[in-house]
Amino acid sequence: MEQKILFITDKPLRKNLLSKIFKNHGENSELVFTENAESGIKIIKKNNIKAIFVSEQLPDMDGYDFLYRIKKMNISIPVILIFEERNEAMVSEAIKKGALDCVLRNTRSFYAYPFVLDRAIARYELETERAEREWLISESQKLWVAVIDGIRDYILITDNELKIFRANKALSEMFNKHPKDLIGLSLSGLFGDDTAKMLKEMSDDRISKTEEKIIGEQTYLISVFPFNYNDKDFNIYVMKNISEMYRLKEQLYHSYKLASLGLLISGIAHEINNPITGIITYAELLKMKSKDEQITTGLQKMLNGAERCKHIIENLLTFSRQKSPSRTLESVNDIIDRTIELRSYWLRKNNIEIIRKYSEVPFTLIDPQQIQLVILNILLNAEHAIVDSGIENGKVTFETLFNTDKSKIIINISDNGCGIPQNIISRIFDPFFTTKPVGTGTGLGLSIAHGIIAEHGGEIKVESKKDEGTTFIIELPYEKQSKGNVQIIT
Repeated sequence: MEQKILFITDKPLRKNLLSKIFKNHGENSELVFTENAESGIKIIKKNNIKAIFVSEQLPDMDGYDFLYRIKKMNISIPVILIFEERNEAMVSEAIKKGALDCVLRNTRSFYAYPFVLDRAIARYELETERAEREWLISESQKLWVAVIDGIRDYILITDNELKIFRANKALSEMFNKHPKDLIGLSLSGLFGDDTAKMLKEMSDDRISKTEEKIIGEQTYLISVFPFNYNDKDFNIYVMKNISEMYRLKEQLYHSYKLASLGLLISGIAHEINNPITGIITYAELLKMKSKDEQITTGLQKMLNGAERCKHIIENLLTFSRQKSPSRTLESVNDIIDRTIELRSYWLRKNNIEIIRKYSEVPFTLIDPQQIQLVILNILLNAEHAIVDSGIENGKVTFETLFNTDKSKIIINISDNGCGIPQNIISRIFDPFFTTKPVGTGTGLGLSIAHGIIAEHGGEIKVESKKDEGTTFIIELPYEKQSKGNVQIIT
C-alpha cells in the first residue's frame, strides 16, 4: 500500500504548492488533507500513513489531545504540530506530549516542511530502534532472572570483594528473604565466617572447580565459576544440596544389609531346624518307652523347649523369606502372635508384659510379611520407649477391633513408655527421622510402616503424651477377596 502524508487542519493551506514542494524534494508520498481529528483518525485506520502534520488547535480537539488519543490507540506514526506563531513554551510542551517536531503555518515555512519531515522520521526511527533495544534488554533480563530463579540449586554471584551481586530465588528462600535484600551483603554476613572463608578459598585461584563441602548439617556439591566483566572480577557459585542423595544411599545400603540379614537368618534357621527336629523325634520316642515318671516329666520339658525353638525358627523363616509382595486371607491376631514370639526373649529380658485384647476379627486380604514388619517396627519402638523411661514393669497392649460400619480392621498398639514429645510427633513417619543416638537407629522403621499401611489402603496414626505412653492406631480395610489378581507386583 502506497504511503501517505496526512495533514489535519481547518486552516487554509496551499495544497498544490505543498504537493509540488514535497515532490521537488523527492518525496513521492501522496498528501492527504482533512479538517478535524475524528476524520483524521478514520483516515489513519484505513491507510498507510507515513507521517502526520496536525494543527495545534482543531474544531473537535486540540493537537495535544490528538497526540494523547493516538497514543492511547497504540498508533505509532511520526507527528509534527503546526503552529500559527512561534511559542517556545508551546513547542516544548508539544515535544513532551509526543510530537517529534513543530512547524509554522505560512508560505515561507512550507519550503522547510520536507526537511522537518526527514528529521522527524529519522528521530522516530532512532527512538523506535532504541525502544526495541530497551525492550530486548528488558526481556533478556527477565528471561535471565526467570531461568536462574527456576533452578532449585542455590546460585550466587559475588564481586571481587565477595559481596553479593545477585542471588537466585532458591537461595533467598533458604534465608526467608527477597533476592533483592541479599544484594550487597557479604558472604560472612549471610553464611557466617567459616563458610565465607571456605567459599573464598575456592575462588582464590580463579579456576573453575567443583567440591563437596559440609555447611551446618547439610552436604553440598559446590561449583565456582570465575569470570570478568567490565574489567572487574566476579564469581558464580552453584550450590547443590546432596544430603538427600546420601540419605538415599544409606537407605539402599540398609536395604542390602536387611536382604543379606534375611539370607543369613534363613540359612541359620534351616541349619538349626534339622537338629531340633531330631531332638523332638527322639525325645518323643524316649518318652513313649520310659516308665519313670521323673524322666518322662523331664522329657516333656525338653519337648516343650524344642517345640518352642521350632516355632521361633518357623517365624524367622516366614519373616526372612524373599518373595514378591502378595496378599492372602490372613488373621491379624495370628500375625501379632507370630511377631511377639520373635521378640519373646527380649521382652522377658526387659521385663515387659504383653497384654492381648483380641476381638473376633475376620480374615482379611493382606500381605502377612509386610504387616508383620509394621507390627515388629512398632513393637521395637515400644520396647525402646519403655527401656529408656526406666520403668520396671513395662506393658505393651495389643488390641484388635472390627468396625462393621466402616468395614475396617483396627489394631491398637499401646505402651507405657516415655512417650513422644509434641514438637516432634508430626515427624516420626518422616524417612531417616530418629531420636536415637548415631549408629543405633536408621529412622526408617516407622516410615516403612507408614508406606506399607498406605499401600494396603489403610491409615496409621499415633497418639502420645510425654511420660505417659504412646498408642499407634492402624486401620486396615476389610477385604475378603481380591479385586483382580491376588498378587501385587511392586
